[in-house]
Amino acid sequence: MKASGPAPGALPSLTVANSCLQAGQNLCERYRNIRGVHKDIEDLNIRVENVWIHIAYQLARVQSSSEAVHDVLRDHITDLLNNLQLHLHSAYKNLEKLADPKGRMKAIKFIFFLRGSLEKDISALEKWRDMFSTTFFMLSLPKNPTLDRVLSMEVKKGQPSDNAVNAAKVIHDVLAEEPMKRASPVWLDPVMMNFPNPIGYSGAQVIFDNASNRRYVIETIAVDSGSGNYSQVDRDVEKLAGGLRESRGIPGVLACKGVVRSQRMNGAPEKFEVILEMPHGLGDTPDCLRSVLHRSTHERHPLEERFLLARQITKGVVFVHNLSFVHKNIRPETILVFPNPGKVLGIPFLVGFQMFRAADGVTYRAGDESWSKNLYRHPTRQGNYPDNVYRMKHDIYSLGVILLEIGMWTPFVGEAGEPGAALSQVVPILQDSNQKKKATRIKELLVDMAHDHLPPEVGTKYTDVVVSCLSCLDRDSELGSGSEFLDDDGILASLRYIRRKRSWSFGGMEE
Repeated sequence: MKASGPAPGALPSLTVANSCLQAGQNLCERYRNIRGVHKDIEDLNIRVENVWIHIAYQLARVQSSSEAVHDVLRDHITDLLNNLQLHLHSAYKNLEKLADPKGRMKAIKFIFFLRGSLEKDISALEKWRDMFSTTFFMLSLPKNPTLDRVLSMEVKKGQPSDNAVNAAKVIHDVLAEEPMKRASPVWLDPVMMNFPNPIGYSGAQVIFDNASNRRYVIETIAVDSGSGNYSQVDRDVEKLAGGLRESRGIPGVLACKGVVRSQRMNGAPEKFEVILEMPHGLGDTPDCLRSVLHRSTHERHPLEERFLLARQITKGVVFVHNLSFVHKNIRPETILVFPNPGKVLGIPFLVGFQMFRAADGVTYRAGDESWSKNLYRHPTRQGNYPDNVYRMKHDIYSLGVILLEIGMWTPFVGEAGEPGAALSQVVPILQDSNQKKKATRIKELLVDMAHDHLPPEVGTKYTDVVVSCLSCLDRDSELGSGSEFLDDDGILASLRYIRRKRSWSFGGMEE
């Protein structure tokens, strides 16, 4: 039985939101008034205008639906608004330093002293906008009639300033499972797979479509003939594909073009071929994270690129949870990394939905004895007959193992499937015939590795995040008790996790 979550209530921070809106308008006005001080001020002015259009538009929409915001989300928004207020205050104060005591603007001050500070202020606003966009998509969840009306009105206005509103409306309708509101069907006719190119260890392939002259990523979800509830499988695939189709621009996930459904003689589904679009602006020759780790273990790269890799993967997991699904298969083989022009490391996207299911759906507790897959599973989810029903926290544990691997930047699984050099201590543990004892010892080893190796490599805050993920199902977890992750909406796990994630600074770079 699900624990009942707190009822939606009014947003207690409307005054802060109003203050932010006024402060943002003042900042934009101030930038417009000083455009002649230096030519580079014009570039900063454009960036300020662009970021504020998005922030102000989304803030106004949240204000309109504040009486229907979930308690945990309301607290999260309050924290974000307080953070935004500080960013805006800092940006305005630094801008005022351009003026001399008589109020005149000095180019010399900008060139030699303030340009870096002003650029940093605007970057902080841009990062805040990106972080808030994730929260905005959480409002796409069903059972929010007030927000539904607000989004419907905004979509009818045809506002071009923020596509997130339109995407949120479509995702909300998909999750609500209201046929009258749904977008066009996700089902596609069979696709001719020209020049299929397997992607490393992932099981996914890159294909070329002659009709559109475009490349796509395709992966297959096989259906067990004994699974029984085929109609539920159909609905889950349709809902997942519908949500992913509207995810363009969401970090960490690929937009879905559609799904090809193959069926058996009796009409039951045999497999689903999910067609995923290539991300805009990146190369079209992805590799899985496992291959990237093997190839570039000793390749020098800026540390911030590794942090970006970790953040993007985390955002992909959060978005899947926001769609009310658990992934159940998060490991380096199910993360595709696309080349990023001008960068050493690429940009990652979460795929591998072969084992996904709705967060409130039936779990069959099926498993296997593969040590390399069990490595990324919580001890209670290992072996042929896992002990526990799969929950969102199990995905977060898997994410913690991957973040540890990224932090150490060495593959945990060798090219032939053997334990990597960093996991030499796991070899004798694997000989233990007691599955539960073996799984618990490996988890303890991973936590010890995080404490021992991560601080000098990636800092204490990154280490804290990894340990929090690996300990998320412990009784004293900082992410809350197990019952808090069983709410009706299926969102508390992601909400509490995002609130924890906001403390990431990764060597001084705020999220």
